Amino acid sequence: MIDKHSAETGPYPHLAFVVARPLVSSFFLLLQQGVMLRSRVGCSVEAFLRQELKASPGTIEKIQSIVLDGKPVDDIGTAVLHNGSALALSAAMPGLVGATLRRGGAYSSFRSAITYHEPGTACMPGEGWVRIKIFNLLMAELGPDLLRKGVLLRSADLLGFLAGRAREFQQGCSVTLNSRSIDVGMLDGNAGLGKADQVFLSVSSGPAAA
Repeated sequence: MIDKHSAETGPYPHLAFVVARPLVSSFFLLLQQGVMLRSRVGCSVEAFLRQELKASPGTIEKIQSIVLDGKPVDDIGTAVLHNGSALALSAAMPGLVGATLRRGGAYSSFRSAITYHEPGTACMPGEGWVRIKIFNLLMAELGPDLLRKGVLLRSADLLGFLAGRAREFQQGCSVTLNSRSIDVGMLDGNAGLGKADQVFLSVSSGPAAA
């Protein structure tokens, strides 16, 4: 469980990548694995999508499967995100599983026993952490803004992602660690992050590093 912090990055190392635009999509794999987002909580999933993820009405229409805290969501206007909630978003998936998970679909009655219903406990609006996973074509629509805002993830997950990509990123990006410029190769073996278990990562697009 991650405690609340007044600062967006909390006590975590802040690793900021500025990459050539085509390289932004390389980081989408991290969104499938799951990242933590500092955001407003105590709001509906619909408000979270519009205000925190900046999803357009067209993008929200494409989000056919929503799983909140392990349960499928049909009504995004009443399902509420709490501090520590886990949210998974996917566009339409093939097959019976995809049809069953589709919000408001013809097969949603098959999983009525596990459909998300908001508990009766009061939830005051405020800030907290939400664990989010994003799949398939939604990564391209939601990923760039989410990565630009910044996410929290395990250092081991980030270092595993970077392994084998050093040449790609050295040629196509610049990196700062806590606002100090570093060579991406310094991160090999966790040398750059020290003993930090988690890291705050932001990725924005810009001119390729020389």
